[in-house]
Amino acid sequence: MSPDSLSETMTLPIEGAAALREILGILTDHEVEDIDGRLDALDKRLSLAWSSDEWISMKATDRGIPMTRDDAKLLINGLRFTEMMSVHLPFFEQVCFVSDWIVAELDDVFPGVSDK
Repeated sequence: MSPDSLSETMTLPIEGAAALREILGILTDHEVEDIDGRLDALDKRLSLAWSSDEWISMKATDRGIPMTRDDAKLLINGLRFTEMMSVHLPFFEQVCFVSDWIVAELDDVFPGVSDK
């Protein structure tokens, strides 16, 4: 088993999962090729962790989501893409702040994952 296929559990609040699902949605909207189905699989793991009522209310307890280092890399690439596409927007600094926070959280679980 390769180190990239090892799974860790990342505990997220529902708002954090919603932010990660937005990143996956942006990648899908921009037709990023999902050869191995990782985008869909990660989105499904995130969405199934909470009930539909919890998603509607956005109120729920934190849940553990199994993630691999490859999942974290995918999310970081999505964040970098989002930053690049937002550079001329008035809320660019906010995008960077949220992106930096998510990358730091992913780096806590998967040390060095954000190294280029």
